[in-house]
Amino acid sequence: MQHDNTPVITELDAARIRELGARLTAPERGLDPLSELMEMVTEHAHIVPGRRVPPDIVTVNSTVSFRDEVTGSVHRVTVVYPYDTSIPERRISILSPVGRALLGLPVGRIAAVELPDGSTREIRILELHYQPEAAGEFTR
Repeated sequence: MQHDNTPVITELDAARIRELGARLTAPERGLDPLSELMEMVTEHAHIVPGRRVPPDIVTVNSTVSFRDEVTGSVHRVTVVYPYDTSIPERRISILSPVGRALLGLPVGRIAAVELPDGSTREIRILELHYQPEAAGEFTR
């Protein structure tokens, strides 16, 4: 499958991200990470059934390695929903800058991560070690 610059999100992940957004009232949202993620899902992403997501796309609960293009350091993380976050286990939230940058993108893609100071850093997706959909898990 050819990839353009549009993130690919599974129907289940999109529904769960919308559900997270529905829990907050409009004044609580503003320009926070959840609002940015919801905008990406609703306005910019290809939403596909879990069985049709390409096996090289980072989905929620995927384990992925990426390289910081500035420092060259390589990191391995699992991208999870906020309530499953565990820094010691390298489980990062889809609401974190890196989690948002990785979600929906294929191996080989360079993603821009917005840092807390407003600057950006580029990371390259190196390898997808595990993707639930490729493993036949569609209801996680």
